[in-house]
Amino acid sequence: MGKIGLLIILVLGLGTFFLTSQSFKQHEQQNSQANQHRSTWIDDTGKLHTMGLVLGESTVRDAELILRSRSDAAIFMYPESKQGNEQRFRLELEAYFPSIADHSKIMLVLNIKAEELEQIRQRGTSPRIYPNGVARVNLANEDTLSIKQFTFNELRLVPSVQLDASMLEARFGKPQSVQRNNDGSVRYLYPKLGLKALINPDAKDVLSFSSAK
Repeated sequence: MGKIGLLIILVLGLGTFFLTSQSFKQHEQQNSQANQHRSTWIDDTGKLHTMGLVLGESTVRDAELILRSRSDAAIFMYPESKQGNEQRFRLELEAYFPSIADHSKIMLVLNIKAEELEQIRQRGTSPRIYPNGVARVNLANEDTLSIKQFTFNELRLVPSVQLDASMLEARFGKPQSVQRNNDGSVRYLYPKLGLKALINPDAKDVLSFSSAK
């Protein structure tokens, strides 16, 4: 084989090596990004990262883009202890994602001051009370748009599949503590990840991620 033939082979070989190396790097980078998207961790500033979102920093709109789902926001009024004949409620402004691709359900508890939350409640519809005593207040149009820029301090995930202890350990490691309830449900606590996982034998499981700050 002549020098020209060897030169052609060498050039083609280097070109193939360069292309495959670049492809490998891109593949590794994509895998790294995908793993980071799935991972749950707390950074040096105390911010909790999960599902590609940062609690206390990401907005409702960020969640819509990452989860590829539109949100449905409302104020929920949770009954607490009565004071005399008056029922007291705990109010939360929540954004709900009902159409995630894997059929899981996600709910965000938004960051908002009590005074502003009360103003939004007054602009909303009359409360709709559910059989469990929880009331829902639908938002006025102006508030439906404005809350897209709100951040959130809690993310609750209802998986589409039933979980068990081995699945939690494979994903998050061993829990720091385990609490067994009278109703048969079990709560697995991961304080270093801001995670409380509730496994219900006769109901939906819930993973609750709370911001460290």
